[in-house]
Amino acid sequence: MADGFSPSLDDQLVQQGRALLAREYPDVMKHMARQDGFGGPSSPLIARAMLSNAPELVAEAKAKMTVEAMGKGMWLVRFPYVNVALVETRDGLVLFDTGYAAIGPVLAELIPTLSSKPLTHIVVSHVHVDHAYGWPALKAKWPKAKTITSDLYPAMAAKEVRLGGSIGRLNNQPLQLQPATLDRLPKPDIIFRDRLSLKIGGERFELFHAPGETEEQIWMALPGRGAIFTADYYQGFLPNAGNGKRIMRHVDEWAAALRSMASQRPQYLMTMHGAGVDDKAEVSRRLTILAEALEHVSEETVGRLNAGERKDAIAANISWPEKFAKEPTLNPEYNRPEDISRMVSMRWTGWWDGVPGHFAALPFEAEAKEAVRLAGGIEALDKRARELLASDPKLAARLADWAFFGEPESPIALRLTVDVYMARLAEADMPVQEGLVYFDQASKARAKLQQLRASTSP
Repeated sequence: MADGFSPSLDDQLVQQGRALLAREYPDVMKHMARQDGFGGPSSPLIARAMLSNAPELVAEAKAKMTVEAMGKGMWLVRFPYVNVALVETRDGLVLFDTGYAAIGPVLAELIPTLSSKPLTHIVVSHVHVDHAYGWPALKAKWPKAKTITSDLYPAMAAKEVRLGGSIGRLNNQPLQLQPATLDRLPKPDIIFRDRLSLKIGGERFELFHAPGETEEQIWMALPGRGAIFTADYYQGFLPNAGNGKRIMRHVDEWAAALRSMASQRPQYLMTMHGAGVDDKAEVSRRLTILAEALEHVSEETVGRLNAGERKDAIAANISWPEKFAKEPTLNPEYNRPEDISRMVSMRWTGWWDGVPGHFAALPFEAEAKEAVRLAGGIEALDKRARELLASDPKLAARLADWAFFGEPESPIALRLTVDVYMARLAEADMPVQEGLVYFDQASKARAKLQQLRASTSP
């Protein structure tokens, strides 16, 4: 079975519209890119195709790579968007994570320059594209290397294939590159449940399973060297614990894993995103305040659910104490505290949002068409949305959605959609995840506008 999924008409519109908006709104595009990199250097070339190991992507990953020594015989290898970690033992090398597809060939070339010893073990923290897809090139170079995952990894890999079209689309990756079989994903040689203690090269490697960004995610400790390898539990900013486009995040277990890491009092924080940390007190502080922040959101959300509040009301005004708001490592550059609250609610209460009429499935288009009629037509809806844009952009966006879905062929509705969502993208505090949703919607509307103009031109 060949890899790849077929783009829909909407997917094609998004691609067309992105190119148009990039030319028409250069300042907004620069603003969007201010937080690109996910804690590391950015690369639009790589970001658009993390599943590809094409020569130009391998060259880009190599050119933007940095190698940082972290204590004796440990290296943090930093690439655009993600890091991997390498440990030299008496008998060989242990690699924590493999990066995206283009990283594998770079590591196969780099590792022998750092140590002449063979790669004996590859730890794959979780199945995400930026952590697992460099594996084939490494396994080809060191076929005897043992791959280690949690026992839930095979099921998560199967999910990655089954939902490839959805994952690719929502992760802004080319659908034709999405795997349709398990062949390109890591194949574990050693799996474990909960905890695994391995003696490698005379040293004790401790591996722990704790659901977090994914159900099967694991982290690693090297007690003899005072090092913690964090996978995606720590990201250097408010972590991706509230992703509205991806599979369930496990906020409570995530916080517990951070406290477990902190309890080991490590000297080195070997991070998979952002800069590593070499300071025992600072490592403990960062892990602890992140655990506290996640616990705060979870506890408040559950408490208010128990008090009978609706999920949307809880998320819309979740509290965020000043110590979190002022903490640089909790900067909401990818998602917001309210997104994490919604993830907690979704996990424990199902899909219903508490609004009675929403219990029965109804296409949003039906509601939107009626909203346009009640407003007195698309012109009235457009006028009110533009009045609200400066004072209440969230509400303006809801009205723009009614216009777009209620009158999808209306130039007025399409122009409103572009204007509202490009304005929202320019907001000073717009997180990456939310911004990408808005950019795609504006792109779709912009492409449809072009099509309408082409069809009506003489």
